[in-house]
Amino acid sequence: MHLQEIKRVLRQSDLFRDLNEIHLDLVLMVCEEIGYRAGEYVFRQNDPGDALYIVARGVVDILMEPLDDKSEPMTVAVFKENDTFGEILLVDQGRRTASARCKTDTQLIRISRDRLLKLCYDYPEIGFHIMHRIAAELAIKLRTSNEDIRGQLFRRL
Repeated sequence: MHLQEIKRVLRQSDLFRDLNEIHLDLVLMVCEEIGYRAGEYVFRQNDPGDALYIVARGVVDILMEPLDDKSEPMTVAVFKENDTFGEILLVDQGRRTASARCKTDTQLIRISRDRLLKLCYDYPEIGFHIMHRIAAELAIKLRTSNEDIRGQLFRRL
């Protein structure tokens, strides 16, 4: 992918869409492109989190891994072009809460935690914007998860 294509993906992602051109160019400097084949894992549940990802092309399934070897992983989310995943590591440097597996051949934009946090500290306007967008994204994901859990619980009754 050319830099202009990566910039287009950044501009269309929820996380970076409202940044001005100069700030978007600064974010572009900390991005790297990575390709995966269908069936490959981007990361696995319980791996240490070190980057967030934006889907440039393809489809990524987010899977909850079973506690035993007898069950299959369960798909809990599907991310397509311009979707961001793995961003929780910017607010909590813990382990991955789920696995990410490519459903199709996929091109991702990877942004390392360390490089993005340095950018946020060096340019507080960018940092505020990104952290505000992450908070909004996480709120939406939490709300959706709560609704799914509520649906599952009350369907059993």
